[in-house]
Amino acid sequence: MTKKDLLENSIMKISKQAGLEMSGTFHLTPVSSDPGSLFIMEVMRPGKKRLCEAIRSVVTGFPRDTESSCIVLLPQVVDEIILAAQSGPADLLQVSDGTAVREALMDVHRTRDENLPQM
Repeated sequence: MTKKDLLENSIMKISKQAGLEMSGTFHLTPVSSDPGSLFIMEVMRPGKKRLCEAIRSVVTGFPRDTESSCIVLLPQVVDEIILAAQSGPADLLQVSDGTAVREALMDVHRTRDENLPQM
């Protein structure tokens, strides 16, 4: 599973836990081949506001200004989204400690061609 796949699955899991069905309403594009790369998340209307609010409720680093249909996800935010999705619904607490995120996802940043470990 690539980091892009892991991020996509994580966003889907967070949206489902928020009671939203967002399949097919967003698209992720990695900006570079670097394993800690930026992603562009393109979200189609009308579910954009609800999806962004759902992610923002569990990931404190998620961008606040999401007026554009394209949202830049910095590497730390990507890691926070993945970490938040790994928690069970009862454990979904806001992720704000970058150190904890880096430690939990240490193996994710090897090379982009390697499979990502399941947490």
